[in-house]
Amino acid sequence: MNTKSEGLFEEFLAINNLPFERIKENSTPRPDYRLTVSGSEIIFELKELAEDGNFGVVKDPAYPHIKSSSRTVGDHIRRRIDSSKKQIQFGAKQGVPSILLVYNSIDPIFQEFGTEPMDFIAAMYGAYTILINGETRTTSDLFNGKDQMLQEKVNTSFSAIGHLCDRGGNTTVTLYENVFAKVKVPYTHLPSCFTVRRIDVSTDPMIMP
Repeated sequence: MNTKSEGLFEEFLAINNLPFERIKENSTPRPDYRLTVSGSEIIFELKELAEDGNFGVVKDPAYPHIKSSSRTVGDHIRRRIDSSKKQIQFGAKQGVPSILLVYNSIDPIFQEFGTEPMDFIAAMYGAYTILINGETRTTSDLFNGKDQMLQEKVNTSFSAIGHLCDRGGNTTVTLYENVFAKVKVPYTHLPSCFTVRRIDVSTDPMIMP
């Protein structure tokens, strides 16, 4: 039986005429899919966001229709990166671009809680941060700060991290580039059904005026 994310992804591939095969399970961790795109292979590992007690919380029983949610930006994606390392390494060791694709089953309607663009950027390259001068109250520009999962010598097996989304019945795949990847995705040859976000990483805060 396919999971929800596997079913959606296979439908997405079939609709866009992209040949694929399931990778057979083994005693060692293996990713889920091998695709052929413009004559090149790409491997995908799928992960789903499970239930989260901080989503859709009713704080006042007198107003059950009023719900609140809270999270640390990027934490859901960080955990999926951490739990998929071995599967992704399987493909990267073969020289095949390997992508982690995340589906949001926590927030099935809006597909936002934990999988907004800022969640992916913060998890991959560090939380957006500014510095404030305590004396002048001037601030630096935004830069990528702590909790960075992808670095020059860390998690370079990940070619990209992606978001599988079926908001409003429309299935989309958005890929966020790993600029440190040892095996690059052939972005120029990807079909238009893939939305690609190339990344400009800034880890050094700008000098404040």
